[in-house]
Amino acid sequence: MPGLLVAQAPAAAAAGIVTDLGVAGRGGDVVASGGKVFVAADDRIVVASLDGRLVDTISGLSGAVALAALDGGRKVYAALRDSNEVIEIDAATVAVTRRIDLTAYPCPSHLTQSHNRLWIGYGCGEAGQGGVAALVLSATTPTPVRVGPGTTQPPLVAVIGSTLVAGEPGVSPAVVRVYDVSITPATPRGEIRGDANGLPALRDLALTGEGPAALSALAGTRRFDAWDTTTLTQARAYDGSGSSELGVPAAVAASPDGAYVVGGWNSSSGDAAKLVVYDAATAEVIYEADHPGKALVAGSIAFYGTLTWGVLKEPDTGRMHLWRLPPSPYHSSALTLTAPSEATALTQSTLSGRLTLSNGSLPGVQTLELYRWLPDGTSRPYQEITTAADGTYEFTDTPPSSGTFEYQVYWPGNSWFRGSGASATVAVASYQPVLTVTGPAAGVVGEPLEFSGTFGADGVAFPRTTIVVSRKVVSPDGTVTSKALPKVAPAPDGSFGFTDTPTSAGEHTYTVRLVGNSVVAPANTSHVVTVLQPAA
Repeated sequence: MPGLLVAQAPAAAAAGIVTDLGVAGRGGDVVASGGKVFVAADDRIVVASLDGRLVDTISGLSGAVALAALDGGRKVYAALRDSNEVIEIDAATVAVTRRIDLTAYPCPSHLTQSHNRLWIGYGCGEAGQGGVAALVLSATTPTPVRVGPGTTQPPLVAVIGSTLVAGEPGVSPAVVRVYDVSITPATPRGEIRGDANGLPALRDLALTGEGPAALSALAGTRRFDAWDTTTLTQARAYDGSGSSELGVPAAVAASPDGAYVVGGWNSSSGDAAKLVVYDAATAEVIYEADHPGKALVAGSIAFYGTLTWGVLKEPDTGRMHLWRLPPSPYHSSALTLTAPSEATALTQSTLSGRLTLSNGSLPGVQTLELYRWLPDGTSRPYQEITTAADGTYEFTDTPPSSGTFEYQVYWPGNSWFRGSGASATVAVASYQPVLTVTGPAAGVVGEPLEFSGTFGADGVAFPRTTIVVSRKVVSPDGTVTSKALPKVAPAPDGSFGFTDTPTSAGEHTYTVRLVGNSVVAPANTSHVVTVLQPAA
C-alpha cells in the first residue's frame, strides 16, 4: 500500500494596515463608531473606513485633540482645546450636530464617556485652574459640573460603569484619583499615590473589567500596571515577560469585553512603535506587532469589533498615520488533521482531527471548511463540517480513483482567536477486485452455456470498465483452438454475464479478464467446461 504524508497548514495570516492621514500637528486620539474611524488632527478630524481608506474630513476646527465614543454608539464627541468647546458628531453622516461651550473650563484635552455622561479633563497649564468636569449629554443645554480638585495640567480620564479615574499627566510622583460616579457629581473613593508606590509620571490611563481595574502607562517604567480600584493596590503588571527592549510605555487600553489589555510602546529613540496584546487575567503576551520609523501617539489605542487601532507620528515631521492591526490578532488556535495509514479507491475512509485554543478553553461547536483536490488538481465539491464541543471532528471520504488526494481543513477564527488550518496528502491505491466466474461443469455441443460473475463487494459502485473473455478448446484428438468472445460490459455493481454455444466436443477453458483502469486494478480468472457430443 502506498505511504501517507500528513502536513499541518500554517495559520492564516493577515497583514496590518497603515494609512497616511495627510496631516501633521497636535492630536492623534482615535475612536471608531458607526463603521468609521475618527482621528483628531488639530484643525480637523480625519475619517477613515474600517479598511483604512480616507473617506471624509471635518475641517475648520480649533485644536481637536481628544475624542470619545460609546462602543456601538451613534455619536462621537471631540474636545476642541483652542475654542474651549466640545462638539457632537453624528457618526453616520459625519456632521457636527451640537456644540457645547466650555469657556469656564478652558483647554479641554481629554474625554471619556459612559452612557449619557461625558467627563472632560481640562486645563491650560496654570496651577489650580485645571481639573475634571462632567456633562449630562441628554440635557438640552448641558451644564458642566466640576469633579475633584484643581490641577495644573488637564487630567487623563477613564470611566467604566460607576467608576471614574483621573490622573494629571507629567506630574511625578503620579496620583490617580478614583471616584464613584453613580451619584452626581461624584464621590471620592480614594487615591492611588505615587509617593506610596514609587510611580513616575502618567502617560495614559484606562479601566478594564467589572471591578474595574485601573490601567496605567507610566513614563519611567517598562510595564503597564493594573490597580484594584477598591483596595487601591497593585493587582498585576503587564511587562512583556521582562523584556527590556520594549522601550517606553506610551498607551494602554482594554478590549470592550475586558479579556485583553493592549499596551503601546515606543523605542527610547522615538523612531519605532510596538503594540503588545496581553491576556488581561494572566498577563500572558499573546500577540505583538512592530512598526519601524514612527512613534505611537500617547493614549491612541481604540477598538471596534475585532479590530484594534493606533495612531503613529513621524518623529521629524509629526505627520500622522492610522495603524490597524489584523482582525482578531489575539489568541491563536491550532487545527490537526489525521488521515488513515491506508486508503483505497472506491472505499470509504475516515479522517479526523481537533481544534484547540491557545488559552486552553474548549472551542465549542465550530464550523470548519473542508477543501479536497483530485490527483489531476481538480477540486471536489466544497463541504462544511462541524466540531464537537471539545473541538474534535471527523469526516469520511470515498476517493473515486487512485492517485494522490489532498485534503485541507480550515477554521476562520472568531473575534479573539486567529484562524488555523491543517492539510493531509493521501496516496490512494487502486481498488483490488476479487474476480469470480460461475458456470456449468459440463455441456453438450450445440446447447448454450450460461456464465455469470462479479468483481464487486461491499456495495461498491464501479465506473465503466470492460470484461474480456477468451475460449480455448482442447478436442478429444488433442487439437487446440482459441477464440476471443465478444467483450462484456459489467453492471455498476461489478456483476456481469455471458453466453457461449460450443460447436465441438472437448475441454473448453473460458478465461475472463477484467481490464484495469485508474480506479480498478486488472484481474483474471478461468472456468473449465467439459463438452460432449449429443447422445445418439
